[in-house]
Amino acid sequence: MSTVEQALITTVSLHVVDTRLDDAARRCRPLVASLGAVSVTASRTEVDGPRSGVNLGLTLTPAAPSASGGEAVRQFAAPLLERFRWGRGDLDVGETAAGHPWGFAAGPERTTDGVTPLSVSVGAVGDAAEEWWDPPEWLPADASVLAVRRRVRRLPAAASDDDVVARVHARLTAPDLDTALVRCLPLLGRADVWSVDLHPVAVDGDVWGLVLLLVLPLVEVSPQAPFGTGVDALAAEFGLLTGRLRRSPLGVWMVAAMEATRPLADAPTVEALYLRTAIDPFDPGPVDRPVETREMGLRGRDEDGPAEAELISAIEEALRDAVRVVLTVDVVGPVADAAAVVRDVVGIDEEDIESVGSETLADGRQRIVAHLGATLMGAEEVLRTVVTAAELQPWEFSLPESADGPATAEWHAPAGTSGIVRIELNAGERLGLG
Repeated sequence: MSTVEQALITTVSLHVVDTRLDDAARRCRPLVASLGAVSVTASRTEVDGPRSGVNLGLTLTPAAPSASGGEAVRQFAAPLLERFRWGRGDLDVGETAAGHPWGFAAGPERTTDGVTPLSVSVGAVGDAAEEWWDPPEWLPADASVLAVRRRVRRLPAAASDDDVVARVHARLTAPDLDTALVRCLPLLGRADVWSVDLHPVAVDGDVWGLVLLLVLPLVEVSPQAPFGTGVDALAAEFGLLTGRLRRSPLGVWMVAAMEATRPLADAPTVEALYLRTAIDPFDPGPVDRPVETREMGLRGRDEDGPAEAELISAIEEALRDAVRVVLTVDVVGPVADAAAVVRDVVGIDEEDIESVGSETLADGRQRIVAHLGATLMGAEEVLRTVVTAAELQPWEFSLPESADGPATAEWHAPAGTSGIVRIELNAGERLGLG
């Protein structure tokens, strides 16, 4: 582990009585300045949890310890223990599996001006890696927008199956965290914001990264607005309609991204909007799969929301109008597992394959035909997405005159090749449904 990774980092966890994130941030500004914080995270408490308000975390400037082991932890924690009127006995000190010291303190809770210190944590910078996620695998590499994609901190969001979780990425310039926090207050005041992360993204450039998790109701769904009209309004508000819309290759209810690289300014510049039903779009767990409409977990009519029947009707319409993908693979030699061949060719999970079958051709080749499911992308777009995932060249395309297809792509292996010798992809509306 490098010297930087061995540096100790201190995190202070607080509870704030305010229910709005912008009010909680204003209340904690004096602590941000006096503690020398370099990043802040905040999230609303669970509705049915033991506390109401906002949970807020301040990360202090990492520093190289002047002592070693547990003594270094005690040195880092001592000023905070004194400030919060906690005793040395409230601090537990230990060692991680990697041999790095750590400490955790949680003393008597005392509320001052609406802020309650809950805990102090001290640990090596390198041991905090599990708190961060890399951009998800479903997000295709794109050199034009790579600048907006970075590792992100895990953030909570209380969402149900009939909600959309929107991850908003922005950047701004500011000389310090307090100034950056003030410049972000208008966005933190949104009613749909559940959690926030504000942190430096450049050591010497005074550039700050802002991440918001928003929870939006899944309402007014249609093939033109698969995540609801609320998301379209949000994208328009952030000026992302000129960005590049991307969806993961398969499935109606999955994940989407709108990205656009922009010049930095003092105010937060929104550069990306990532969407997923019910969960953080960057969560590395399995993405949502195409499912039967009555397995969507729809909860009926909310006070201001649509009836379950309306949502089901919209979903059924989307499924009916969706572009579908059929994959044909010709193989020379025995095939033990046709589904495995399909998964390997286009790099998808078994849940993304609606059906798969095989037959023996007159020349002895094995032909595998797989139906890969539905997507709200156009035929050409989904075809190029799947071709990219296949990582084979060259392909011959027959592209549609309209965005709805049908479209075809075909790949042939060099003469004399064994194994997979031909792949054909077809995309079009209702393809394979008769």
